[in-house]
Amino acid sequence: MSKYRREEPVALPKHRHCQVCGTPTELKQEYCSDKCRMAGKKIQRTKMRNIIVITGLVFVFYIAFLLFVPK
Repeated sequence: MSKYRREEPVALPKHRHCQVCGTPTELKQEYCSDKCRMAGKKIQRTKMRNIIVITGLVFVFYIAFLLFVPK
């Protein structure tokens, strides 16, 4: 046996972290405050808008490619 004794790790209560700032919160909560909730919704809207724009651009370039490339 080793002469150095291993200490037991301290047990933390079960928790989640705020999706915006990373602050520990209760298991039931996704955000730590209303400010973070609003920021999170803004981030989600921005991501969704970007997905829609990129999908639309891919579609437009695909149609343009089909129309303007000679066979």
